[in-house]
This record gives sequence, C-alpha cells and structure tokens, in this order.
Amino acid sequence: MQIRLFIDRDLTVGATVPLTESQAHYLRNVLRAELGAELFVFNGKDGEFAAVLSSLNKKDGEIQICRLLREQPEKRDVRLYFSPLKRDCTEWVVEKATELGVTRIVPVITEYTSVKHVNTERLRLIAIEACEQCRRLDVPEISEPVALKELLIAQNDAEPLLIHLDETGRGQKASVVFSGIESAAFLVGPEGGFSETERALIAETPHTAGMDLGERILRAETAAVSALALFMCR
Repeated sequence: MQIRLFIDRDLTVGATVPLTESQAHYLRNVLRAELGAELFVFNGKDGEFAAVLSSLNKKDGEIQICRLLREQPEKRDVRLYFSPLKRDCTEWVVEKATELGVTRIVPVITEYTSVKHVNTERLRLIAIEACEQCRRLDVPEISEPVALKELLIAQNDAEPLLIHLDETGRGQKASVVFSGIESAAFLVGPEGGFSETERALIAETPHTAGMDLGERILRAETAAVSALALFMCR
C-alpha cells in the first residue's frame, strides 16, 4: 500500500521532518505502519519526495526525506466560486474539485443560499486528503465565504474569465466559452438558482460569460463538477 502525506513544512533531501499528532495517530493506529516503512510526501511547493518512517510514538514521530520523485508542476489558475450546500454535498464538491485540479475554492453567499456557515478548516482537511489520495502535489486555497456582490465588484479583465452556469438556456456551449482560455473561474449558484436581481448584476459585470450544460436541470453539485471536468479534460 502506498502511503502519501501532506507535510506542511519545507522538504529537502536528507532532512528529518517531525509528524503531527494526527499524522502519527494515522500511521500508528490506522495504517499500522512500521519503522522503515516507505512514504511519499509533498508540501505543495517543493515537489514529491520518497521518505522513510524513522520514529513513531503515540503522539509524534519523524520521517527521513530520501529522494526527490517529482518536481513541482506549474499551477493552472482554475477557481470554483459556489454557493454552499448541505454539509455532505459541500464536502463532496470540495473533494471532487480538488481531484480535478481547482486551485482556489470560494464559498459565495447569494440571496437563495440556504447554508450560511462554512467550516473552511474542515474543507481544507478534506482537500488535503483528496490530494493525498489522487497524487496531486498542491493543495487548493480554501477561502472564507464572500457575498456575490463583492465577488462581482472585484471582477475585471485581469481576473480569469468568470463563467456562470446558466440554467435558463441562454448560455453558450462549453466549446465556445472555453475557446482560447487557459484559466477560468466557475460561478455556481444555489439549489434555487440566482435571483433576477443577481442575474442582472452578473450580466452587467465585465469579463464574464454564461455557459449552458444542456437541456437537463442539474443539481448544483453535479453542475459544478461537470463544468470543471469539461474544462480540465480538454
């Protein structure tokens, strides 16, 4: 079994790196790892390294960094702005968006958003676990919630194209919207959609585009992951 861990410290060949209490617990009590076990570690900036478990106690441990396996790749600026859903659905969106390579995730509060409180620290832990599982080498930024109006005010030509998922049928096809762009920000509304006032505000915002995902009305979490998959798998 391959063990991958995100280590929030600088990583260099030959370094001895301490484990957190939760990592020590995971290795000792969940994986039953033994001293000398090989691990694969990353920190989101220095690449991926092979390491060995050099000590392990109830509350701490250490690993020895042995060799560099993969250089850190360049990031694509792909963002997800989405209205928070019920906890399980929100966590699922964060997990899948991380697997698909999103670099920034921002909860957006709209008129019809039913869930206003977001535990961003828990979402970060979910993103880290997803990175460990899918062999991703960087962890997406999880931002604190922002009001839709504030998000739109900050939008300009220097930002990635803001693509809002338009369930009214007036949006363009993905192939048209994606033409010629390498970075993007996807805006996904709540289960009740955007209000008419919000639609008008989005339409007035520069550097935005509406995208149609087809004739069926998708759940918010399905729409978010579908749009990201279309963009990242081109």
